Amino acid sequence: MANISYRNKKFPIKAIPTVGISFLIALTISIVAWFILKDDVEFKDLNAYQINEIDYEFQQILEQGGLDELEIQLRNEICQYYAQSGSFRSKATASSQVSQLSSLGYESFIENVNSRNGYNFKVIVGPFETKSATNNAQEILRQHRMDSIETKSCRSINRD
Repeated sequence: MANISYRNKKFPIKAIPTVGISFLIALTISIVAWFILKDDVEFKDLNAYQINEIDYEFQQILEQGGLDELEIQLRNEICQYYAQSGSFRSKATASSQVSQLSSLGYESFIENVNSRNGYNFKVIVGPFETKSATNNAQEILRQHRMDSIETKSCRSINRD
């Protein structure tokens, strides 16, 4: 067996060349990283670009006070929102759900639906004017441990 020790003259790694080579490698990596990661900020001359003014129709409508005209132009359909609070096999169970909803202050009705899984009576709450009102009603129903899903019914407006 070879006797390898740092005190032995046969020790294969010498301290001064090892530290020197490590220093040169670290210096080389630092210089390369400095060139690669150098962050030069070049500011573009914005006067060299031609910028056209944007004409916003909405701003003109607000300045002229014609917001009512804009609202009429945007509405092509009228929507009513509903919340379906249940789907039942028997009309008696659906009627019980309707009476619970009326005790909470909501108008509801039963809709007869033919389906594959046998649930034939849906309990529908509403109509609500906005989606926000529907969400509020769904939250109140959830607090009373009644699940519900939102449905929407829209019809087109003829301007003629």
